[in-house]
Amino acid sequence: MSLKITSTRNTTGEIYERYNEISCRPTVKDHKAKEKICKSFQRSLKHWLPIDRSLKILDVACGEGALLTFLKEKGYKNLSGFDISEQNVAICHELGLTFVQKFNAEQLNKFRDVEKYDVIFALDILEHLPKQSANKFIKQIREKLKPNGCLVIQTPNMGSIFSCLCRYNDLTHEFGVTEHSLLHLLLLGGFDANKVEIKPQWSASTVLGRFKETYLCLLHQLIFIAEGAGRPRIPTKNLMARAYRS
Repeated sequence: MSLKITSTRNTTGEIYERYNEISCRPTVKDHKAKEKICKSFQRSLKHWLPIDRSLKILDVACGEGALLTFLKEKGYKNLSGFDISEQNVAICHELGLTFVQKFNAEQLNKFRDVEKYDVIFALDILEHLPKQSANKFIKQIREKLKPNGCLVIQTPNMGSIFSCLCRYNDLTHEFGVTEHSLLHLLLLGGFDANKVEIKPQWSASTVLGRFKETYLCLLHQLIFIAEGAGRPRIPTKNLMARAYRS
């Protein structure tokens, strides 16, 4: 997660300084948590992972290094990443991800100067940016991509029945998008509508998890049946988007 912090006295700044202490989230340092997290990534990203494992990949706001660890173990060799939290960077280094740096995602255009990437992952970061900065952030990512390079986004789905909980369950969340407004944001950022794909984030790795996903689909259809043609089609808590630079 990344956000420009001008003072550690504000709420967001204090949370980022003590993020791991406050969130108490399991990390891939824990073997059981790692197994579950990697299975989740395998399901949600399996069709979007590049075949060529030598491509240059950047993980924006890499957190505790879960995705980078997953990619490293899948054989991807040309990885980069950064995060605003010193605690998260320290955890990444403990995991052997010594290339991870402390950096602000809102200044992405200054990261490693003119270096460009084949794939940029921006998972669980968009919702932490002020809405006024979101378009600039997407434009900066596009400029960091090589021609035909790919951006992969994951962000909470405000069209989900869990949208209110997702939006306000984290004090650092600033705004949210639906499948429609996410597409609009990507178009504003310079991506071509014909090269954008938005899909549900199915990530369950157990039989019980799959059952919950089926239940969620049914419940979503029942709740939004009165909305008609304008109803949200994607029921999952998170949206995933893939966009290619023309």
